[in-house]
Formats: sequence, C-alpha cells, structure tokens
Amino acid sequence: MTQYQWQLAAQPDPAAVQQLSQTLGVPAFLATLLWQRGIKDKSDYEAFVHPNISRLHDPFALHDMDKAVARILKAIEHNEKITIYGDYDVDGLTSSAIMLETLQSLGAEPDVFIPDRFADGYGPNAEVYAYLQKTGTQLVITVDNGVAGASVIDAAQEAGMDVVVTDHHELPANLPHAVAVVHPRHPGGHYPFGDLSGAGVAFKVATALLGEPPLESVDLAALGTIADLVSLTDENRVIAQLGLKMIQTQPRVGIAAILKEAGVAPESVNETTVGFVIGPRLNALGRMGDANPGVTLLTTFEEDVAADLAQQVGKLNQERQGLVSKIATEALAMAQTPENQAAKTLLLAKKGWHEGVVGIVASKVVEATGKPTLIMNIADDGVTAKGSGRSIEAYHLFNALEPVRDKMVAFGGHHMAVGLTAKTEALPAIHAQMEKAAATMLKTVPKPTLPIAARLENDDLTLDHYELIRQLAPFGQGNPEPTFSLRPQVIQNVKQIGKENTHLRFQVDNGINVIGFGFGEAAATLVDAQAVKLAVRLDQNTWQGNTSLQLMLKDYEVKQPQVIDWRMPSIDGSQFKSSRTYVFFDAKVKQQFERQFSFGGPTLTAEQVTSPLANAVLVDLPQNRAQLRALMQQIQPPVAIMFYGAPSHLVTIPTRVEFGAVLHFLKAHPGFDKHHIPAIAKAVHLTVHQVILAIQVFFELDFVTIDGAFISPVTAPAKKPLQTAKAYAAREEFLTLAQQLQTMPRAQLEAMLLTEQHTDSEVGS
Repeated sequence: MTQYQWQLAAQPDPAAVQQLSQTLGVPAFLATLLWQRGIKDKSDYEAFVHPNISRLHDPFALHDMDKAVARILKAIEHNEKITIYGDYDVDGLTSSAIMLETLQSLGAEPDVFIPDRFADGYGPNAEVYAYLQKTGTQLVITVDNGVAGASVIDAAQEAGMDVVVTDHHELPANLPHAVAVVHPRHPGGHYPFGDLSGAGVAFKVATALLGEPPLESVDLAALGTIADLVSLTDENRVIAQLGLKMIQTQPRVGIAAILKEAGVAPESVNETTVGFVIGPRLNALGRMGDANPGVTLLTTFEEDVAADLAQQVGKLNQERQGLVSKIATEALAMAQTPENQAAKTLLLAKKGWHEGVVGIVASKVVEATGKPTLIMNIADDGVTAKGSGRSIEAYHLFNALEPVRDKMVAFGGHHMAVGLTAKTEALPAIHAQMEKAAATMLKTVPKPTLPIAARLENDDLTLDHYELIRQLAPFGQGNPEPTFSLRPQVIQNVKQIGKENTHLRFQVDNGINVIGFGFGEAAATLVDAQAVKLAVRLDQNTWQGNTSLQLMLKDYEVKQPQVIDWRMPSIDGSQFKSSRTYVFFDAKVKQQFERQFSFGGPTLTAEQVTSPLANAVLVDLPQNRAQLRALMQQIQPPVAIMFYGAPSHLVTIPTRVEFGAVLHFLKAHPGFDKHHIPAIAKAVHLTVHQVILAIQVFFELDFVTIDGAFISPVTAPAKKPLQTAKAYAAREEFLTLAQQLQTMPRAQLEAMLLTEQHTDSEVGS
C-alpha cells in the first residue's frame, strides 16, 4: 500500500513547453518544471534562478522597525547594557549571531542569553528577565521569540527595562507592550512577505541598522531560514540562495569546522546539508544541554576554538542520535502491544527518556505507525511526566487535547505538535481524550497527497536531468523538490541496509541504484511484487571519484501477491526480524521459538486471532483444514507463509508391518510403562512419534488398554482396519495437508488459501 495519495501535477501542452524552452533557452525537461512553478517568461526565470539582493524588501516596511532602530541606536550611543535574548534551536542561534555581529559592528558590546530548554523553557522567562535587569541590562532585544511573552515583557517594561521584540512566530491575541514589536505578520503592519524566519527578521533589523543588507551574515540567515522550514519563496529564496553560495565558496570559520567534522566538502553544501548535517548538530546543543556555545561557534574567528566546538557539537549529535535510536526502539515496541495496536492514537510514557529528544522520537513513531503520538518522560519520583506530541494532517493535536488542559501542569502547541507536562495519574485521562477526538477526526482519514511532477521513462534517468533540476533549488516549503513516478521493468538486488536494516537499496532498469530511507521493511514486498510503480527524486552519488545518478525513494505502489512465500527448509531466526504478527498453530512450537529466537513483532496462537489481522506470518503447520480455515477467516491479505514443520514431526505413518511390530513388542511386554516408549522405538526401528501414533491407534481400536502409565495388550481383540481409528485419519490428513502447504506452487497455494478464507463456516440448521 502507498503511504500517499499520488497527485499528478498539471501537465503543460507540448506546444507551450516547446515555446517556453525556446524563450528561456533551456531543455524541454526543465521548461516543464518551470511552467509548473508559474515561471513563463524570461524575467521570471532570471529572478528565480539568479539571486539578486535588490529584490529584498524595504526593512522599514516592517511594523515598528523605525522604533526598534531608534531605540537600539540610542542604547549604543549611550553605552547602555544590551542583552540579546535568543532561542536554543538553529533559527534562534543564527538570529542571535546575526544580531550580535551587527551590534558589534556598530560599536556595541552586547551580551547574548540563550535559554536552557530544561531550566528556562522557550521564550521570555520572568526569573531570567528579573535577573537581567538586576545585573544591569537596560535593553533586551529578543530574536526568534517574544510575541507570546506579554506578561513577562510588560512587567519588565513597567520595571524600567526596555524590550525590543523581533519575532516571526504565531501572533497571540495579546501582544506585548514593548518599545517595538517587529514581526512580518503584525496586524498593524503591511509587510509584503509574511514568512520570514527568526533569522530573516534579525537580518532585516540588521539591514535597517546598517543601511544596507549585511551580506557577511547572509549565510547565518540562510541557515535559520532553511532549518526553520519556512517558505523558500520571495525574499527567503534570495537569502537562501545567497547564503548557500557563501557557504560553498567562503564558509565562515565555525561553519567550515562543522563541515570538516562531518566530512562534507563546502562546495557540495545545499539545503539538504543544512537539514541533515549542520542543523541537527547545532540543534543537538539545545536538546542535550547548553546551547550558548552555538553562538560562539557561529561567530568566532579563531580556527582552534571553532575546531574544538565543532568536535563537541559532533559528539553531542552522536549522543543525541543514540538516545533517539534507543528511545524510538523502546517506544515502537510499546506501540506494538495489543492495546496500542487497537488504539487510534498513542501515549507512550516511561522513566529515563531524555526530554530533549522526545519530540524527535514522537515524529519517528508517527512516521512508523501513522498515529498521533505523545512521548512522555516520567520523572524519577514518578509524580509527573513531561513530553512532546506529533500528529498527522487529519488530526489537530492541540484541539484534541484542549478539553483536558485542566489535567495538565503546562500545555502549548499547534495543529501538528504540542508540548505538555502532566501528573502521571492524569495520563490515562489524557489518552482517553485523544481517543475520543480520534473517533471524530480520524473517522475517515485521507492519505496525505504527494505531488508528482511527471512520469519518467528510462531515457529521462540521467545526470544531466539531475543538474537541470538543481537549477530550481534550494527546495523547501513553497518550492518543493520535484518527485516523479517511474514504472521499472526490473527490480533487483533488493537489500536492507543500515545498522538496524531500517533502510533499503535496490536497482532498477539500467542498473540505477535506488535508496529508500526508512523503507527497510519494504524489502520482502518489493521482492515478491509482480509489478511496481515508484515515486522518486533524482539525486547523485559520488564514490571513489565517480559520480552516478541515483534515485531517492519517496513512496511505492505494488501489485502484490496475496500470499507471500517465505517457505524454506530451515529456520535461523532472520525470518522473524520484520515488524509483523507471527501466528502459530501449535502453542508448543510457539513457546519453543520464543525461547530460541527474537521477534520483530508480536506472537500469537491461531486461537488468539479473534478479529481481522493484517500483516501476519503463518509460521508452522495447522493440524487440519478446519484449523486452517478458521484462521484464514480472520486474516487480511497479503499474508506471509512459512508453514514450517520439524522433520521429526513429519515422519510418515508406519506401515502395516511396522504397526504389527509395535503390537508384537507390547504383547511380549505386558504392563509396559509408557514413559519408556523410546525403548520400543529403538527395538522396532521407528521414531518415538510413530510409536506414539501406533499406541493411540491401538487404544482407539481396543487392541490395548492403558491403565495410568501402563500399556497392556487385549487378548483376542476384534479385528478392525487401522484406518478406522480417528488418530490414524487425523495423522493422514495432517501429512497430506502438510505436503500441500509445503510443496504446492505459490500461485496454486494462494488460490487454495483464499478459498479457505472465503469459505463460510458450517452452521447447524
């Protein structure tokens, strides 16, 4: 099944593509993508592809910019103590660094305060503001925060400490009565572009203070803009283009040190590098502890200082990754319990989970399960729990939790993410409210859409086309990287990769590599698929000096058999790594395998499957058709089948002569203790299971009696055919069914199992 609803973008008329191609002097492939972005003439194309600082808007068009500049310049002129109050994420650190460099260039020596995520929280903190005023601060300049801090800022103003707010976050009903509130979407302003990041707003304030854009800080503005996932359109695109170009050609000391530590060449830096290399490292500071060194790293001119800090940041990021991996593994295991599988939302809580990474873990759980999720760390005393939540488009997480706000100590957030603290005893009620909201919000949940730019053929898969696509970069909100559909004729060399096999690599036509991050579990599906349609993005890979095209997998759709064949002669445990539900017909086999192997998903007996079950694996053999039929009534295809039986359990029924040998032995040993059956097996050259079957048949046919543990032959029993014994018939049915299930061709077996699935159970009249 696809994760997305694929939506093919409007396709231009071939004549329009040819005309645009000639007008712009670009290949038709690029002309199509430009047309889809509304770029249909030379001037639009030049503005889109070639950044120009002149396209930035007048900073004084921002609300209160004149007041902010006047107050800041006054503070500099009178040598007042200025404190820049930032934030601990990439946008906050880059905003702080921009403001610091700007004020220093004007002769000021401001302090920078980056709050501690755990001690101070986000935004204006009353205790911190009181401390700043007590220690002499006369002007606070907020960057990337402040609009939601009316109570703290108003009190500071009344106490005599001025505050200039520069921010870009959602505007609350009550705005602070600061000296100035510089915000691109302020209701009293008319700024032409409302999607600036915190770093973007700081860059505009710097422009107003200096009288021209501070191009020496545009790299910082680009980092904040890209990392904060704001729209990469309008002047954000100019900032991102110019900033990335600066990093590629003349990176500042701190950024160069980060790239060196990460093993990334500056000239290869793009928006993906910011999102997956630079951003996570800087964010790790605030997630793991004190983020203040991030400002030092971004502003230092000393290479040895930068190198040391970059190593510290890299180490912290590795620790952060390890924590995320560990907690995510634990959380996903909790998500697989029967009660959580049945739930539409998840609230997962445990002691010892690091609060700095629970938001990332929540995102991973949502990605893996598709369920709105809260990840909570329970305090050591067990009284309170603090955590973060992430959601899906169809579920407004903030609104879902609003009715139980009174059960929380602290709560805030929006549609897709929340943060909260609550008493541990309130967690069941909070989750109950999430489920209640899900009953309405998730009644019908459409898949998120995945825009498809065009359908590609094999001839389109070239490095030249990749280079053309890069002309549209940087990609992000408002300017998405194009995704294409592809119908390969060949899928081969499918392999799970990564430390925990969470990723995927395979090859399509012409031997082109495809990489699927997070698609590791799709390996078996792709191997078994009869036909595949891929959603991919074009990328390049350089290895040992050779650069080749590779495709990045975004989604896939398969025409899949309803029965996936995992049958093999032996079991080594690798078959149980997938996060599926493993179903056993024999409880003893289940117990044996649970002792011997680890499973990637829950294990059940067939009798425990009483409601529809998807993503199942049938591990061992049913005793009879009725048992198989009863299970198949509850199985939702596709189903994987192993139908494993130990060789000792699959021995044939003894011959008439062998039955006679067992009976002859018993006649020679009246009152034989059944605990010594192996002695019979050895004497007559049969297996223990064959001897047990023979005794069962003899008992049913009154050839022997069993008194406790002792078996004695009956004198002159009535003659009866062996085949009339129920034990004989059951064994015969089992072996016949086992042979069918283990040897029948997959397509024939699929038809058989689906017939069992749709056969109505017999009902007495």
